[in-house]
Amino acid sequence: MYALIRTKANSKVGIRCNFNTVDPGRSPPQVFFSGVSEFGLSKLRVGEVVRFEVIGMPSKVIFQSKISGMGSGSICCDLPKSLVSIERRSAARSSTRRNLMAYMKLGIWNPAQNEAGAPPVFDHHHEIFNWIPVFDISIGGVCLRTHFPSVLSSLMAVDSDRNAQLILPMNEPLMIPSTFRWQRRIKNRFVEAGEERYQLDFRIGVEFNHLRDEQLMKIKQFIRQLSVADAI
Repeated sequence: MYALIRTKANSKVGIRCNFNTVDPGRSPPQVFFSGVSEFGLSKLRVGEVVRFEVIGMPSKVIFQSKISGMGSGSICCDLPKSLVSIERRSAARSSTRRNLMAYMKLGIWNPAQNEAGAPPVFDHHHEIFNWIPVFDISIGGVCLRTHFPSVLSSLMAVDSDRNAQLILPMNEPLMIPSTFRWQRRIKNRFVEAGEERYQLDFRIGVEFNHLRDEQLMKIKQFIRQLSVADAI
């Protein structure tokens, strides 16, 4: 099991660690964490009260504890007597990042070259031009985000896709039958060259159907990557 450590001095930066062992025989009882980077250790101090956010559980669990000792790549803390908070959720969503993206290729959408509202087709990008970026992801489904409305025309005739493929970094595409749950149009305002402009985002809610165990494991691994992407 994994966790992020956050200090009061810099709560926005997480320090990665792994749960190791619990020693109830000490006074007070101690919990040990390993896998802490040298840079992460440099941000911590013995006697400091820090916050732990547990990663990889269906519920979001947060607790505080005082650091009682530090070693090479490890720390030990007083075993907490209570939780700061616990948020139960069936499928927590994690936002993708520019350097950690995922995509979905829909079997029901294969736009023709030069089709209005479809992505431009280039010879060297022909195999990926109809990949739709994933905006956020959970073990239950994804939210897709595109600027090209052509895909919405295909969704008008169907509510599911048996041949949808989820493309995660460093993985073969995962064939996951999926159901389309909702669509939204979002008008974004931005300033370019001193002029106010607008751009439409089209978002699509997709629910996964019948995930296999190995597919679920790969999705969970990707969500964990997103959870600790900014950690040190």
